[in-house]
Amino acid sequence: MMKLKTRLFIFALGVFSNFANAQIYKCSQNGQAAKYQNMPCEQSQTIQTTVNLPKVERKQITLEQTQGHFFLIGELNKVKTTFLIDTGASMVALPQSLAKQAKILCSHEMVEVSTANGKVKACLASVEKLTLAPFQFENVQVLIHPNLDMPLLGMSVLQKFNIEQRGGKMRLFER
Repeated sequence: MMKLKTRLFIFALGVFSNFANAQIYKCSQNGQAAKYQNMPCEQSQTIQTTVNLPKVERKQITLEQTQGHFFLIGELNKVKTTFLIDTGASMVALPQSLAKQAKILCSHEMVEVSTANGKVKACLASVEKLTLAPFQFENVQVLIHPNLDMPLLGMSVLQKFNIEQRGGKMRLFER
């Protein structure tokens, strides 16, 4: 299983209403693992890659595979973000910084979760409104992870869709 820290992370690739291609940058400093970001690299070798953002159709979302992964732009309490589709995650998982920005507060309940990097304590929280293209969900339970870099769209939301994956494309259909 690929370690969480080595997954490709792409942040805020564009505005929710703009589904055109966007430039992302692969940045590496001093031989460290490469990171993907939406801003040009500061002091590193840069490889520019075009990312195909999702094409929204009636009651379905079509995603194109990017570097072996699927990404989906969404909103958490009106804060735009890019999710990594993770069918191996049982719940939606958020980095602490994003949760703070979206005003998502931890409940007092901490849970131990198993990740690719081992066990970690995370807190349960509830997102008032989660929007994914034409789909909206209310009061979605999430986990806020202390060491997570990118939000993961896990099965707690993905199970609400019929999912088809073929030929480098993923389609999320309304159930």
